[in-house]
Amino acid sequence: MTELMQTVAMPFRKRGKTVLMTSEFVFALSLDLGWFSPEQAKEVLESAKEAGLVTVKNDEITPNFDATSIEIPFGFKPELSQLKEQPLFDKIIDLIMTTGMSRKEAIALVNEKQEHLKLVIEVTALLVAKERGADISHLADEVYKTLTVTSSQPA
Repeated sequence: MTELMQTVAMPFRKRGKTVLMTSEFVFALSLDLGWFSPEQAKEVLESAKEAGLVTVKNDEITPNFDATSIEIPFGFKPELSQLKEQPLFDKIIDLIMTTGMSRKEAIALVNEKQEHLKLVIEVTALLVAKERGADISHLADEVYKTLTVTSSQPA
C-alpha cells in the first residue's frame, strides 16, 4: 500500500467512523495529527479523490477501501510531495486494493496477467482493476496519455 492510502486511512481510524465530513477529514490531518496545514489536507483529499481512494458526495467522504485493515507503522508521518507525485502504477494498484485485495495479491495478479498479455504494465493493471469491478474512468485517460507520449517519441 502506498503512503496516500495510509494517510487517507488515518482520519477514519482516528475518528472511528466509516464516513467523515470534509471538515472532519481536514481537521484530523491538520490539527489532530499535525501532519499538514488545512490547505495541504485539502490537497491530500483531492489526490485521494483522483486516485479513486475516496468518494465525496454531499460533503461526506467515504473510503473506497477498509480503512481499518490498512497497516500504519508506528511513527508514520507522510510527506506531501510524495502523496502528490504517486506513480501511475501505484495509483492503479491502490485502486485494485479497494476491491479487497492486498498489495501483494494485486501485484501478483497483475504480473500473472502481464505474462500472458505482454502489454504495457499500467494497461495490464488497469485491466485487472476493471475486472475486479473498480471504476477506472479517472485513471484510463492518464494511462492513455502515457501511451501516446511514449508512442510519439522517436525510437
